[in-house]
Amino acid sequence: MKKIISNFEKNSPNIYIICRILIGLFFFIAGFNKLFHPIFQGYMLNTISNIGFPFPQFTANFTAFCECIFGLFLMLGFWTRISSVFLIIIILVALFTHDLNSIPKELNPIKKETGIYVMDPFTWLSYFLYLPQTLYLMFLTLFLFQGCTGFGIDTLRKKIHDK
Repeated sequence: MKKIISNFEKNSPNIYIICRILIGLFFFIAGFNKLFHPIFQGYMLNTISNIGFPFPQFTANFTAFCECIFGLFLMLGFWTRISSVFLIIIILVALFTHDLNSIPKELNPIKKETGIYVMDPFTWLSYFLYLPQTLYLMFLTLFLFQGCTGFGIDTLRKKIHDK
């Protein structure tokens, strides 16, 4: 058992790097598709318009650009904390304006006296934690506090600066 735990501890920096690269790759690809693929451009513009953001075309392009660039930076370990902040903001806006509405309301019990949905906290929380955005938010928060550890441009810059 100690050997297994020791192996986990020894490999945790590598696992962190893999997670950072994969989350960065996800945002890079998602942003790239929203910038250059007509179907994803349409979905993004439609979503932004339905939410009611001002200047929907600019907002959609700006958001997709930020996802793409900061996803690439996160993948490369460049400006890891700054990239995490921008991506956290994008995730939070998406969560509060769009994704929380995807939690099925019919699964919450209805108060018989009023006919109004009463929020069952455990049911709601289970669906909230099931949203992929919640997982991305947790990883990005980790990257925000941890910064770039292991392989990455920030680590190389720090080594050069420390010499």
